[in-house]
Amino acid sequence: MEQVYRSLKSIVVLAVLCSLLAACGGGGSSSSSTTVNGVASKGPIKDGVVEVYAVNADGTRGKLLGTGTTGSDGTYKVQNLSYKGNLIVIVTGGTYFDEATGMAGVPNTVLKAALSGATGSVNVAITPLTDVAFKQMSSAAGGFTKANIDHSNAVVSTAFGVNIIGTQPVDVTDATKVASASSQTAVDYGVALAAISQMVKNGDASDVKDAIAMIQADLSAETPKLSSTGGALTQAIVALTSGPDPMLAPTITTETTSMYDTIQHFTDSEVNPPANPDGVAQAKAMVSDLRNTVLTVVDYHTGDVGNTLKTPFDTTAAELQTTVGPELSSVGDLVGWVVTSIGSTTGITPGTTYNFTDPEKHPGQTLTIVTGSTGTTATVSIVTDASVTLLSGTISVNDVNLPTSGSVNFTTLKTASGGNATMTASYSAAVSDTTMAITFRGKLTSPSASFDFDDSASNRKLTFTLTQNPTMPDSVMLTKAYFSGVATSSTARVTGSINIPTLVWNSNISPNEGNATIPTQATFSGKIEALNQGAVTMTLQGTLTGTFSNAGSYNPTIADGPGNFPQWSGTFNGSLVAGNGVNISAMLKASMSTYQVITFEVKYTRTLANDTTIWLDCNGTYNVFTEVTSGTITNQAGLHGTFVNDKSKPTDSRFSGTIETGGGAEVATFSSPVGVPRVTYDDSYFETLI
Repeated sequence: MEQVYRSLKSIVVLAVLCSLLAACGGGGSSSSSTTVNGVASKGPIKDGVVEVYAVNADGTRGKLLGTGTTGSDGTYKVQNLSYKGNLIVIVTGGTYFDEATGMAGVPNTVLKAALSGATGSVNVAITPLTDVAFKQMSSAAGGFTKANIDHSNAVVSTAFGVNIIGTQPVDVTDATKVASASSQTAVDYGVALAAISQMVKNGDASDVKDAIAMIQADLSAETPKLSSTGGALTQAIVALTSGPDPMLAPTITTETTSMYDTIQHFTDSEVNPPANPDGVAQAKAMVSDLRNTVLTVVDYHTGDVGNTLKTPFDTTAAELQTTVGPELSSVGDLVGWVVTSIGSTTGITPGTTYNFTDPEKHPGQTLTIVTGSTGTTATVSIVTDASVTLLSGTISVNDVNLPTSGSVNFTTLKTASGGNATMTASYSAAVSDTTMAITFRGKLTSPSASFDFDDSASNRKLTFTLTQNPTMPDSVMLTKAYFSGVATSSTARVTGSINIPTLVWNSNISPNEGNATIPTQATFSGKIEALNQGAVTMTLQGTLTGTFSNAGSYNPTIADGPGNFPQWSGTFNGSLVAGNGVNISAMLKASMSTYQVITFEVKYTRTLANDTTIWLDCNGTYNVFTEVTSGTITNQAGLHGTFVNDKSKPTDSRFSGTIETGGGAEVATFSSPVGVPRVTYDDSYFETLI
């Protein structure tokens, strides 16, 4: 069993990894005119003037086609240009917020970009990196030909790991814009632009124009590398993301952006533009988004939860384990003993003392119920042999012969830690010869948590059904449970419902070893809010359903085998929203219906601020015995990935697979040299996955 649960944890982590893949979309449409959209940024440039020019047949700049103005976020649009072909786009004037110094209103330098074969609606970023490429193509023989434009853009795109024209950089100082970015590469692009400002602040360049010229000189060499600027750029990224005063959004760290590793790689390695630069860029975007989003949820280096979840996860888990769980268990035992004892008593006599003992479940304790003059009210206490009061309070019933409703007011409820809880609630019961269903509405407050299920309009309640055990006539078993309400501790608030519609008797489990009734299904629906001194820092919302199809027959006391293993399935549909701008939605399924084979399926979608939808489908299996994981991945950009992780093979050949474009062109491969899984792109750049 321990191996099964360890394997389940591993596959959940894997499925989360898959579920959080995303990539940038793109493309244009064919029409009789051209519209140029994009972002002008060195930090987003506000109030800049954008000019779009044609390119003459001889490769020189042609006539002015149209103009536009950048908004406060650097976006622009120049519409209805009666032209198709190579374009030059220039932004002059305007100001930007300097990411390195925090200074607003910094005057913009002139920045330029060029795109080949423009038609329909096209995206063109205008940045210092497009200006580097522009300088290269403008000095090339033949000028602004398609070949020169494409090659120069590809060289700079390869060196920085982003499509410098098609990817639109975001303002990396704004956590909200980072969270709603079209892709992680859009964030990485913004980091690269911020690093140029940091180069200037660090004294590695006199100004932005000087930094552009230095990068352009590196990439124009006979063997293009970031040999003289790569070190300054990587140091700048470290200063921006993890220095004493990081200037970027808190979700951006040196580890979550691939820009650092890309620049570092091409500091010493030659920049070789791939045959399919767009496909490689899409593959890098997919892996970059994977890394960034996964680190939010799980630290793939350690298997622990990620930074966004770590503090609330750890504190809530510790609280549940050390205080809330034991308190609720002890309080539930005491209240349950009282309720079941009342329900089993018929013909209550006024002014009578009833004593109950249960040496097996409550050794050394006596439950005393003293009825009042009418028999419909009573005082209740549970006292130990050492005269310690564990429970005291009052109860009422509607009928002394067959109590079906009433109320409880417990002022003393000793918890496992020795603290005191209180409970005030009304209850109703439906009793037959073999079952008793009890519904509570009220409040329970313990030293570590409070539970509010006192709202009939919202149907908040606590209901459980007890049924006579057919194999033990003198005993009852829990067969159904439901809670709807609000549960609050110092670290979390849960609002919603937990429904366990069926619990079945498992004769393989002795009652002395635990609860012998096992849920066949359980569903949570609602939201869980992480709290820090009362403030909400993270919200998990959705529906989680689990099934245990052979709960009544599985025997955990013997070894698992083909004829005896837990058959289960689980599905989650929901979202994670954190205060630092993280917003993730996913559907995750995992199941085991064949011995030692876990099947998983993931569907991920994210709708951006511009109503663009990013999605991913992932399907696969994990064999617990052979430890072989295999699967396929597809996304909205048409990328198709296959992977196999076979732990029976030597470490340097365990991990394999490919990433292909929608047209079937292979743009990246998976491998595991020295046992470390990594992805290698067609431009020779590689990065590790764990």
